[in-house]
Amino acid sequence: MFAITGSVTSSCFKSSLLVQARNKTKVHWAKLKRKTSPKYKAQNHFDDFYGSVFGEKWEPMKEAMLRRQKYVAVINNYGDPEETAEYLANRGAHCLKNLMTVQQAFHKQYNPASDMPPKSNTDNKLQQYISKVQSDDIAGIYPQKLELPDTLEHSDMSLNSVQHISTNQSKMQSENNQLNSSPIDESRIIDPSLGLSATEALFQYIPATKLKGMDDWLPESVHYSYLSSNKDFPLVIDVETELKFPEHLKVYTYEMDSEWTMFPEPKRCNTGVYNYYPLDCGSVISVLALCLEGGDRVLDLCAAPGGKALLALQTLLPDIVVCNDSSISRSNRMQKMFSDYLIDYKTSNKWQERVLITKFDGRAFMDDQGFDKVLVDVPCTTDRVSMREDENNIFRPDRIKERLRLPEMQSQLLLNALRLVRVGGAVVYSTCSLSPIQNDGVVHMALKRAFEEHGIQACVRDFSASVAGLSSTLCLASGDSAPQYGQLVIPSVSANFGPSYISRLVRLK
Repeated sequence: MFAITGSVTSSCFKSSLLVQARNKTKVHWAKLKRKTSPKYKAQNHFDDFYGSVFGEKWEPMKEAMLRRQKYVAVINNYGDPEETAEYLANRGAHCLKNLMTVQQAFHKQYNPASDMPPKSNTDNKLQQYISKVQSDDIAGIYPQKLELPDTLEHSDMSLNSVQHISTNQSKMQSENNQLNSSPIDESRIIDPSLGLSATEALFQYIPATKLKGMDDWLPESVHYSYLSSNKDFPLVIDVETELKFPEHLKVYTYEMDSEWTMFPEPKRCNTGVYNYYPLDCGSVISVLALCLEGGDRVLDLCAAPGGKALLALQTLLPDIVVCNDSSISRSNRMQKMFSDYLIDYKTSNKWQERVLITKFDGRAFMDDQGFDKVLVDVPCTTDRVSMREDENNIFRPDRIKERLRLPEMQSQLLLNALRLVRVGGAVVYSTCSLSPIQNDGVVHMALKRAFEEHGIQACVRDFSASVAGLSSTLCLASGDSAPQYGQLVIPSVSANFGPSYISRLVRLK
């Protein structure tokens, strides 16, 4: 009996301590734990970054991104297209092509573009934020008593050659010689797999003067070199007169503030395939920006899950669509999607010759024939997903390096696309991010490298006048929020598409 009483007393004592520990703050302990998950880290990062870039426009955008995303319905021409179109129209959906035609006529008549405010504040906001990030990175990388440099130099943008260089070269050289001649303290070696940031590493290992195992670390402030306004290479921005909506492409959507916002689940047609494919409207703009023509040879360099490639096939224009993705699992899912939407996909020789699936790293993809059109929908921070889901979130601690390397990988993918497209052909670069670094910054860096390393010259095509016809369907960044090299679909509560960035490039030589 005494033993049982003692056990109960001990258990009660421990429970009391646990309750006291949990109630030290006014916020419930479980809520505090949730706030440290990857999606909340992403939200905090975006609050800091996008709040500086977009100002007061960011909060409504954030509210929309935390809500359910809106989609359009791409009618499957290999099913029952007329019956499906009638079904969707009876539910209050409108043909996107008709909406664009009406809205474009309105814009031509009243020309509201002339009343748009000029781009004035974005550059200043970005410059202030860049200075802040660079200062934070420098303070975290260098020991407190060491004289800090003005900037972090980054002469070579390759991942494995990023170095942290002090302005006092002789002093650092002397310290390096001493380090090389002395035995390494194994207890201070940093394992790169831990995913520690440079600041966290130094916090734990000061007064170390060199970070062992972190030689390929990429400071976040280095990304802002992509936003350089230095035009030391031929950079031409032309106006794209018109993006033609393909005759056989049928896309249905709901207008802004419609009481209907979501489509029901797709159903099987009499032919055995699904009747329509749900897709973000920003993805539709990406394919429209290709300006597909009959007989085109098209490459989707980062194709999975395959929605944009399927949309290109629904135009009935390309002769060949090459769908490439480095992931075997994603490629398998893409094949499953094609079998769900293309009649006899697995058994017909027609599809085997017309739709080719490859599994190469897009940065090293090679082709002897070249392509008329190339779509580069790059891996990015996937802002909406990162803010809503913890699973496989790129803001997880073990994916920090992968996230910081994104702009470099994106620019390499776009650079290779510019090499693969034929002269006179078009490359469309797209992301699902609001980041100016991953958007305009990557386009600028890829165009610069293409000219300097390969002698390739391409121009940016401004198609803002053409997509103005979508103003009754989605929200496009304008004024001081608009990018320079493309179009940015921003989420809003009334039209919750995006975020999507689309840039159209045409190779000149």
